[in-house]
Amino acid sequence: MARSFYFFILFSLIGFAGCASQSVMLVHPRSGATVRCGAAGAGIMVAAADGIVEECLRSYGGKGYVPVEKLTPEQRTDLERRGLLPKPEEPRPRMGY
Repeated sequence: MARSFYFFILFSLIGFAGCASQSVMLVHPRSGATVRCGAAGAGIMVAAADGIVEECLRSYGGKGYVPVEKLTPEQRTDLERRGLLPKPEEPRPRMGY
């Protein structure tokens, strides 16, 4: 019995120790407007962070925004020609995890 209790405690602590950070840059192919969907969470908040990003992607996707990685070659060329294609960002330093 005591052994199973210790395993429960160990796996509970492992579950709280996880962390996640997700960020996606979206662009509106016609206007060139950009928005970033992102969230970070640690422990039990990892699932919440993923849900926040997914909801943001659904919301802006319904308004015509597309992840930069999923632009068609024609959309990319048009945005580049008009000087509206977002430039890749430098990776942000991670603090605390």
